[in-house]
Amino acid sequence: MGLRVFSDKNRPMHLGPYRLERLARVQHVDLSPVAPFHPLSFAHYNRPQSIVNAMRDHQAMLDAIRDGLINKVKAETPDDLNERSNHLKSFGYFADTSMVGICDLPDEAVLNRPYLNPDIARLAQSLRTGQTKTLASGIDTIMADLKEAMEAPPTTIEGHRHAIVFLYEHPRAPSETEPGTEWIIDALPHRSCMLASETAVVIAQYLRLLGHDARAHTASSSDVDLNRLAVASGLTRTDGAAPFVGADYGLAAVTTSFALAPDQPLEPEAPLPQRLRPYAKRRFVDGAHPFETLRRVDSPTTYIDEARVPRVPKRTDMFARAQFGDMGKALQDGAKGGALRAEIGPVIGTTPCLGGLRSAARW
Repeated sequence: MGLRVFSDKNRPMHLGPYRLERLARVQHVDLSPVAPFHPLSFAHYNRPQSIVNAMRDHQAMLDAIRDGLINKVKAETPDDLNERSNHLKSFGYFADTSMVGICDLPDEAVLNRPYLNPDIARLAQSLRTGQTKTLASGIDTIMADLKEAMEAPPTTIEGHRHAIVFLYEHPRAPSETEPGTEWIIDALPHRSCMLASETAVVIAQYLRLLGHDARAHTASSSDVDLNRLAVASGLTRTDGAAPFVGADYGLAAVTTSFALAPDQPLEPEAPLPQRLRPYAKRRFVDGAHPFETLRRVDSPTTYIDEARVPRVPKRTDMFARAQFGDMGKALQDGAKGGALRAEIGPVIGTTPCLGGLRSAARW
């Protein structure tokens, strides 16, 4: 997103930054004219310097965990379907989604042949034969969950009746004459795909933790046609144009058995509001805000007593030492699974880390 001109402090979170509620709507729209969605590849062999190649493993991981185990105990949730929808939309906008729409899952949006990210197989092989070397807190739990997801038996979206669609607008295309843009020239679709995928994967896991079946669908792995879902959920017209952002955007979705209040499709013939393009008049290297206009000085005006600023060597990191067993077996066992148990807190003078969510959440 670019520089925000108008305040939204009094605007409900679930409505998002664009005034979609003012657009003309219809009860039903024919999805047959919608162009089919084409899967996105993250392998740019012809441009080895492209940042897209560095995104491959992360996108493969997201696609690998788009499905998972469902909590056997259903959490208490609102009976009001509008409140449920507003709740999930609010997270989408909190995660910088440009627009969020919800629809009943149309039969014609379900693909006869789902597409799958080919990098998932390579990731699976790496997980089977590789070894994690980082000491990042919780990495063993993350890798265990990822391996569990990779080894889980295949499932379908049978029983899914609703879809949440996330639309992330592209900024303008980088110019070849701008400094620092050589490696991101071809990355706009992948940038928006990854952002949308992260949001969809988190929401899908959240719904499964609540005890409801849910699966994320991305531009690189999906059981549904994302273009048709975007039209059905009122985010785009049948020609692919979206209000306020035009035709440059990325999509992801979550299909679920969790009942939600749907949005109505856009009126196919109604004119769309003009596009608002981030960075239309600014170089990417300069950032969204005009910091170059601020007055500068040679040294900080806030006093820093540099001689007394402590320098702590990494070898004294108590989290790492606990994992290595330097502080005894009890603390080493407590550091496993991404969680340092309560008894570690007083020893290292910090709040214990908490592991991943394992039980149903109450709204």
